[in-house]
Amino acid sequence: MSFATSAEDEKDGEKIVREMLANDFEPHLTSRQAKYHEKNGRQAFETINRHDDGANMFREFGMTPFWKALRREQRALERGEQSPVLQYPETYLNALVHVNDAEKAALEANDMRMFEDTSQTRRKTMEFLAEHPEYHSVLEDGGKDVHGHAKPGRGKSSFLNVVGTVRNAEINNDTIIWALTLDELEVLPLAPWMTILAPAGVDINAVAKPTAYQLPDVEIDLEDIFRDVVRYTDPIDIFEKVVPGGIYGVLPDPHFRLCEELVNATYISGPEADEPNEITPLRDYAHALLEVRAKRDVFLHRTTLIVDEFGDLVPENPEDNEHDEKDKVNEWPKRYGKLRKKDGSMFAMSHSLSEPTHKVLEKERWFATMPRTPVPSSSRAGLGDVALPSGKPKFLDVGSCFIWDSVNYVEVSWPNPYRRYDFQGQVDISYSGVEVRQ
Repeated sequence: MSFATSAEDEKDGEKIVREMLANDFEPHLTSRQAKYHEKNGRQAFETINRHDDGANMFREFGMTPFWKALRREQRALERGEQSPVLQYPETYLNALVHVNDAEKAALEANDMRMFEDTSQTRRKTMEFLAEHPEYHSVLEDGGKDVHGHAKPGRGKSSFLNVVGTVRNAEINNDTIIWALTLDELEVLPLAPWMTILAPAGVDINAVAKPTAYQLPDVEIDLEDIFRDVVRYTDPIDIFEKVVPGGIYGVLPDPHFRLCEELVNATYISGPEADEPNEITPLRDYAHALLEVRAKRDVFLHRTTLIVDEFGDLVPENPEDNEHDEKDKVNEWPKRYGKLRKKDGSMFAMSHSLSEPTHKVLEKERWFATMPRTPVPSSSRAGLGDVALPSGKPKFLDVGSCFIWDSVNYVEVSWPNPYRRYDFQGQVDISYSGVEVRQ
């Protein structure tokens, strides 16, 4: 559906914007996850006999099912053609497929009973892997990680949307949790499937800002874009509200309720601060999310945590300041190690791999370099060997990248998720009545 970008008056312009949003972000309401939140958790999730979000959403992005793509690549390989995805399965397949020890044993025994209750798309992926024992040895159990890097405008957000979320949900049926900030909402392509977890008792303002100068900014409700909005009280409550296979965006709590007790570090909210620079940045809420999922055993279904601007969260030289930034950053690798052991994975994005602390890089195994982005040197502390040749990314188009580890690299591509809708612009979110620091 297309709309004129000129309006005779403000009222007509607002109507156009609202019609765009209603058409572009019509929620998908038939999945297990949608029905669960529609009923506010009054029906046990296990009793809802519907498909999972991840089993269908990839089609909305024009993507071939992963299991079909694998079979196509296998046929090419058997014809003697090139198939880097399967020639170097430890570099791509291992990074994207999440299995625990019991599931890996089932694959090795070609026993599909382990996967009877999972989504069809995951089951078919597992059937392919069970039929090809040559890939079993490279599949590691536990959580995985992919850390991407690029300057703005080179595909970081679309990678996290499509590969980190859509493809991940299709293959693994992970519960996917975006640690959002208020800087810029990067998850609009996912909105029809996403539940926003918003802090209880906090007034939230949302404004749709079209790029077309003829159209006005329009105040909206989060429900005008996202499928659900669920209120939470603290990080533990978040993991008591999520369900297997759900896709969530967490708006951080400006009051940091329970964060100090969980993280064992200082959090200063706006009402507690004497000056604005004393307020703890909202991004630090991610430390509490990691702590709960890694160590508190509240929710143990496969989970992926997605963090953008990762270098700001865990900088190379953290300050020993009133927010205990240094302590938080030093604890991140330890918590992350525990997360992986409990089937927790992570997709992260930084502008450069020089930004995050080397202590985190030492824990990570896969990296993604976006187009026209310098390849980091193996001399960078924490990285180890870098398999990607330095000149490769300059020939890439936006919507593709190289995923690499210490041994090999594989080029992958994905569709542009922003071309699915007519609304061009952004949605700004702010809190009322409480001062925050980004």
